Amino acid sequence: MPEPVTTIGVSAVAAYLGKDGLNKLLGPTADYLGVSLKDFVQKRTDNVGKIFGNAEKKLGDKINENGQVPPKVLKTIIDEGSYCDDTVAVEYFGGVLASSRTESGRDDRGARIGKILDNMSVYQIRSHYLVYSIIRKLFKDSKYLFNREDRHKMEIFIPWNTYLNAMQFNEREKEQLTSIVNNTFFGLNKDSLIETFYYGPIEHIQKNYADAKEGGIVISPSALGAELYLWGYGFGDKELSFILQDTNFEDIEDITITLDGVLTSKKHI
Repeated sequence: MPEPVTTIGVSAVAAYLGKDGLNKLLGPTADYLGVSLKDFVQKRTDNVGKIFGNAEKKLGDKINENGQVPPKVLKTIIDEGSYCDDTVAVEYFGGVLASSRTESGRDDRGARIGKILDNMSVYQIRSHYLVYSIIRKLFKDSKYLFNREDRHKMEIFIPWNTYLNAMQFNEREKEQLTSIVNNTFFGLNKDSLIETFYYGPIEHIQKNYADAKEGGIVISPSALGAELYLWGYGFGDKELSFILQDTNFEDIEDITITLDGVLTSKKHI
């Protein structure tokens, strides 16, 4: 991770640009640089504060028990999470921090999970949350173990409208939907955060999902994807099948998740 940009560095960069060049180039992100080192640090501090507050909330009464977070995890949260202000990203980083607090402070697996999050775009994190939240809701009474034998049974179809509503795309993003979906799901698949996927128009989807009313995306979950979801909720110590115990999870308020038109390979929701 590169060292933070200093005041001198900001001035030097600004000298290459026209009047208000940094603000025009970076938009609100220029707040991370600011006119002084103090401003630069403050923006990141605010994000870390949100993550810490989220972790405290997830821990609940456990915060009063003896415990500690490994320094390696703390470094990852500060280095990577301090640049994230998206709601879902804050939730996930907060969950990683909460999951990493143990009595011995030896369990530093959260550092690896944090690196995975750092390599994900906002679109990928939100899509990951949507996919696994839907799977959680649909298969909560299935008694599946989330092992290799059961995971392929949890393939789902998500209609475009359901996906768009949850992602909260603006008009410009909707115009770029194809490129965003390509980058998002090919990336999730390459990083083993989903097992398989395909998408397309209604005539393509109806070959396998006859009840589909529109085009959309077909996805099957992976072990690592479920693990990331659990860590994001502060349940990093749980087995993968815990993801299907729906009563232990609360939806993120800012994300609208509906099951309208969602299909599984066996039933229509």
